[in-house]
Amino acid sequence: MARHRSLLRPKRPRLESASSLDSFPDLMGQPTTATRPLPHNITSRLPTELYDHFFHELHASKTTLATCSLVCKAWLDHARRYLFSTVNLRSDSRRRFVSFLRDSPHIIGFIRHVRMGGGWMLEQRDEFNDMIRFLINLDNLRNIDIEAWSWSYLSPETAGVLLGGKGKIFETLAILDLTFITFPTFDTFRTVVSQFQMLRQLSLDNVTWGDEDKPESDLNTPALAPPLLSRLSICACSSQSIVRWLMDAAEVPPIRSLRMPEVLADEVSLVNDLLAAIGPSLEHLEIGFLDRNSDDAPAVASAVAQLDLSVHTRLRTLRIDQLTLYRFPSSPSSASSASDVSPCVWLVPLLESTSSPLLSELTLAVWLGEESQLDSIDWKALVAFLERGVQSASTPIPCARNRRRIGRGGPRLDFSPSARLGAW
Repeated sequence: MARHRSLLRPKRPRLESASSLDSFPDLMGQPTTATRPLPHNITSRLPTELYDHFFHELHASKTTLATCSLVCKAWLDHARRYLFSTVNLRSDSRRRFVSFLRDSPHIIGFIRHVRMGGGWMLEQRDEFNDMIRFLINLDNLRNIDIEAWSWSYLSPETAGVLLGGKGKIFETLAILDLTFITFPTFDTFRTVVSQFQMLRQLSLDNVTWGDEDKPESDLNTPALAPPLLSRLSICACSSQSIVRWLMDAAEVPPIRSLRMPEVLADEVSLVNDLLAAIGPSLEHLEIGFLDRNSDDAPAVASAVAQLDLSVHTRLRTLRIDQLTLYRFPSSPSSASSASDVSPCVWLVPLLESTSSPLLSELTLAVWLGEESQLDSIDWKALVAFLERGVQSASTPIPCARNRRRIGRGGPRLDFSPSARLGAW
C-alpha cells in the first residue's frame, strides 16, 4: 500500500508585533532566529519589578550602570537609583563631587548611603563644615559612615546644628557608623546620637571623648538613646558610659543584635545588667572579655560567672571573642600561674546558661601560639554541651569550614583559631 504524504503542513508562527524575523545559519550550520528590538508600545508596559530585578543584578558595576542609563528613558531613573545609592567621599575628589551634586538636584534624591573617609586636617575645617552642612540636608539619606575626624573641626554654627537636630538627616537616618571619632565630652556624643530618632543601627569603633563630668550648658533636649535602636556594636570604646546611657531610658531599646568584643573585667557587671534589661529580644550576641595578662584570668573568670544568658530565649547566634590561650609572659611567676588557672575556665559555664531553643550557631575566636595550648579548653565539657544542645534537631548539624561534626542536636560550632607569633 502506497504511503501518502500529508497535505497538511505545519505553519510558521506569525509575529503579531511590528518586529520582523530574519533566519540565518550560525557557525554550527543550524538555523538561528534574530529579532529586532520590540517597539516602544510594548517595552513601556513592562512591569517596574522587572527593571528593579535587572538593575539589582548589576548594582556592583558602576560602569555598566552608567552605560544602562544611556539606553532609553525608561532605564534612566532605575540606573540612577543604583548608580548613586552609595556615594564615597574620598579626600582626593570629595570637594569636586559635592559641587557636582549641588548642581544636579535631580540626583540628590537617589543617595541613600554616604561614606565619608578620613584624612581631614585642621586647615581643611572650612571644607569639612561645608561637607557636614551638605549631608544634613539630604532628603533620603539612610546610612552614613564617618571616619577619622574630631569635633574640634566644626564651627560653632555647624556644631549647634548637630546638637539641635536641625536637618532632614535626623528624620531619615537609620544606620550610623562612627570610626576613630573624637568628641569633647560624652554628653556631646550622646546628645548628637539621640537626635536620630529613626536610628536602628549604631556602630562605634574607637570613638573617644574628653572630660565626661563636664556638662553641656546649652542642651535642652533630653539625651536618651534612639527608641528604635535594634543593632549595636561597641568596639574599643568606654563601654561603661555607653551602657549607662542606654539604661537611662525608662525602657531599654529592643536590641536584636549586640556586639561587644572587648569587655574589661570591671565592665562585666554593668554589661550583665544591660543584657538582663534587653531580655528576650536579643537574637545575635558577640561578646569578648579582655584581660591584660595571665594573672588577670581568675578575675575575668569570676566576673564572667555573673553573666546569665538564660533570659535570651530567642538567641540564634553566639560568638565568643578574645579566647586568648597565649600571652607574652611579663615575669616567670605570671608564666607559671597560667597553668594553674585556665584562661577559658568560664567558657562552658557561660554556654550552659543559654536556654534558647533557636540557638543554631556558636563561634569561638581563639588566639594561640601552638596547638598544645588548646588543651586549656575543657573540650569534653564543650562537646557534652554541643551533644546535649538546646534544641531538638533530628539530624546532626555539621561544623562550619569543613571541620569534624560535633554533636547531634546542638548548635553549629565555628571554631576560628588565629595564630599569634611566639617570638618577634
